[in-house]
Amino acid sequence: MKKPAYLLQRCDPQLVVDLCYAYHGYKSAGSIFTYAFGVFEKGKIVAGYLWSPPAPGAAKSVCPECPQGVLALSRMVAVPKDLRELNHVSKPLRKQMRTEIDRGRWPVLITYSDSSLGHSGHVYKCSGWSKTSSARRAIYLTQSGSRKSPYRNGVMNKNGLERSGYTTIQRWEHWACLPGKVVQHMQVSGWVREPIPGKRWRSGNPAFRYVKTKEEA
Repeated sequence: MKKPAYLLQRCDPQLVVDLCYAYHGYKSAGSIFTYAFGVFEKGKIVAGYLWSPPAPGAAKSVCPECPQGVLALSRMVAVPKDLRELNHVSKPLRKQMRTEIDRGRWPVLITYSDSSLGHSGHVYKCSGWSKTSSARRAIYLTQSGSRKSPYRNGVMNKNGLERSGYTTIQRWEHWACLPGKVVQHMQVSGWVREPIPGKRWRSGNPAFRYVKTKEEA
């Protein structure tokens, strides 16, 4: 079998962020990332993928049982096709989902396609994702033209943003286990919830984190 001409590997998130500002329709990216992957050809990045925990409300709507087991593909970007040999960005995406991301820690993956960018979600369908809910959303832009969400930590904040029409956002999901079995799946994989002494969430509830206690069974 012919090996791909590209190399997929974890990379400095800033490389993917720069790619987003140059080629992604939103002209923006986040700042906190669990994983950052780049596709490299002849030492040059030609595609990138950023994974981050979604907003708490979004995670809870997808997996009420365990929102902390949800991870979002927040950005996927590539240079134009005439500047790369990679034909299908879905192939490196499938590899990430299967072997590069710890699916014991992150059983539930989500991402979104945006109709305002002409996205049909075909890449996600080819990668094994399932189409779920969709919603109409207002588009907000910064003065420089970057696309930004008006929500910060679950609170609406439109300062510095201007509304620019509407779009339909389609959610896609990929589960490593059945709904209702997420906590069990994580526990079998060695991930358990551990209290953080002296710390509470904004809700007032005791804070916790997930830690690996043993090798995956």
